Amino acid sequence: MKMTRLVVFGVLLCTALATTLKVKEESLTAFLMETFDIIVPSAETTEVLFKPSRVPAAKEQVLMSGGQLQSPRVELRGRNHLRVTEVGLNDSGTYIVKYGDEPGDVKHIVLAVRDCFVDKNVKPGESFTISLKNISGPVSLEFRPGPEVNATAGSVVHVLERSWTPAGEYAARLTALEQQLTLHAVTPSDEGSYAVLDSEGRLKKKVCLNVKEHQNFVTLPYSGTLKINLILNSTRVKVLYTPNYDFKGRVILDQGVLAVPMDPSLEGRLSLQGSTLILERVRASDTGTFSVMDLQGFPVSNVYLEEVEGYKLPPLVVAVISLLSLLVFLLFVCLVSCLVKVRRRALKARAIEKIAQNAGKDEGDAFRQVVQHAYTRFNEESTTQSQCDSSTMKTEVDIKGLEVSKNLLEMSDSGVEFSAPGLPHDSDTDAPPSYTSPKIQVDSEPAAKAAPEAAPPDAAAPEPAAKSPKPGVSDAPASEANAGAAPPRAAPAAALRLKPSWMLPRRARAPSARSGR
Repeated sequence: MKMTRLVVFGVLLCTALATTLKVKEESLTAFLMETFDIIVPSAETTEVLFKPSRVPAAKEQVLMSGGQLQSPRVELRGRNHLRVTEVGLNDSGTYIVKYGDEPGDVKHIVLAVRDCFVDKNVKPGESFTISLKNISGPVSLEFRPGPEVNATAGSVVHVLERSWTPAGEYAARLTALEQQLTLHAVTPSDEGSYAVLDSEGRLKKKVCLNVKEHQNFVTLPYSGTLKINLILNSTRVKVLYTPNYDFKGRVILDQGVLAVPMDPSLEGRLSLQGSTLILERVRASDTGTFSVMDLQGFPVSNVYLEEVEGYKLPPLVVAVISLLSLLVFLLFVCLVSCLVKVRRRALKARAIEKIAQNAGKDEGDAFRQVVQHAYTRFNEESTTQSQCDSSTMKTEVDIKGLEVSKNLLEMSDSGVEFSAPGLPHDSDTDAPPSYTSPKIQVDSEPAAKAAPEAAPPDAAAPEPAAKSPKPGVSDAPASEANAGAAPPRAAPAAALRLKPSWMLPRRARAPSARSGR
């Protein structure tokens, strides 16, 4: 029995969960006096309920059922549009749409009505303006803070009285003119709704103010300076620093005073000048978020230090280094070219030396043979010359005698008779014997080799040289023997041309020096 109860309870629970899972929820936001439309597939089969959020204990209200409207706040537009006109704060809540064809399908629409006609977004420190066009004065201005905008009851602050006099702390920041109202130096605590009432106290305009904090994303060079604008007076804000390396927030400025002790990573680099917080010599470890908040804790500004670039040299230093680098490069190119030339010269000299070494072996042997041959030939010529010098010395006296004989022969040819006393002559044709010295024969050899002449067949061989006869003595047998013989043929002119001593070679003119060696 217990088992059956458990099974039935499980089935019911699953059914309930399945039904809950089919509920669709949608959220919408509307301003005062706007129109809100609900789309229904069929007016006859759709039921619309409303559960207000301003009164949680209130019961659900039926707006439409069975195709009939059940509330004066709604009207049916066409076949499938259920419209709520001029919504107000009391219209905030949940609208439940049930489909008759599919009971399991339910749609929930959550409507939030803003307590304003217009919504404006302003950043802290800027000015908020409300137009008074088509509104008769004098007017009054009421403010409801942001968390209490949609509350049923809450504190209402009177900012401007009908006498055009700002109240309280707004006296220094509110400017009232006939055409507009201006609130200067907006802070996050000014966020909320502002209602404009005419002279009779009727609501003419309601504006919602949304204060959005400043968002600044910064990238700085290495050792740069980070300047954080506090927007408000430094005595009315505090600064929270959250580095990226640990994501732990720490207060570095509170009501215009630097925190003590200061974070070690920021020590000596953080300073305050008026409404500007300055961080000098920024490093890569300083990346993080600097949050500026007012004394109530509302955000005023967020500065995100995303990246710190690497160290960069000044442009002038970069230019100088570039020029020096170019100069070094040119010098390096020159050095490389010189080294290449030296290497080429060394290779060329090595190749020439190798060729000289290979060629010197054969040429050296040939040179030595030439020198040996020249030396041998010089020795032979020296020996021959010595022999010639000796022969010249021996025949010098004979040459002198030959010159005397030549003079006698010339006198005989010219018709002058010369005879030694006591030596008779057979006829005028008798001539003294000719004398030929070995020197004449030596000098005539080159001429004979150059132009040889054929000797006559009957030419007599030259007789050996004889001593000159003494005066007064006659050689009768010789004269008789020569009488019957043919007269001797005169020697050629080339053989009789004797060279004087100054025309002889140097070796022939100084036989004594040669012989003395």
